Amino acid sequence: MRHTEGTVELRLTAAQVAVPVVLGIALATGLLQLGLRWTADPMTAAELRDCAYAAGAGVVGALVLPRLRGARLTPECLVAFTAFGQRERRIPWANVSGIDVHRTAGVRRVSVCLVTGECLTLAAPMSFLDRRFDARVAELTGWWETHRP
Repeated sequence: MRHTEGTVELRLTAAQVAVPVVLGIALATGLLQLGLRWTADPMTAAELRDCAYAAGAGVVGALVLPRLRGARLTPECLVAFTAFGQRERRIPWANVSGIDVHRTAGVRRVSVCLVTGECLTLAAPMSFLDRRFDARVAELTGWWETHRP
């Protein structure tokens, strides 16, 4: 969470981006190694090392590339970021009918319900590796309650 003049940004942390990437790469490498052990052509130590280097490059890439951002709170609107932060959607507070928290696979996420009936799930805040998730949701809800007409 980052505060600037009159706005608050709710973003994913580096750990929230890197940990799933690391776990996915480790699982894929392990499954590859296991599969190759059952064939006549098992992976050599040098090939395994090359996989580890590629995995490291993937993690660095995930951290260097722009992270998904969940939202920016302004007095006028909620700005939801999509497509790796390249596109933004401005939602006036008057168009927000509710804010809900839902759980999927043990991870709590925030959905913003609009007066049109549409629900938009934000990339952040997300409870995975975020001890301040409840405080972030409370801040988001507080902004909505304060700035809606």
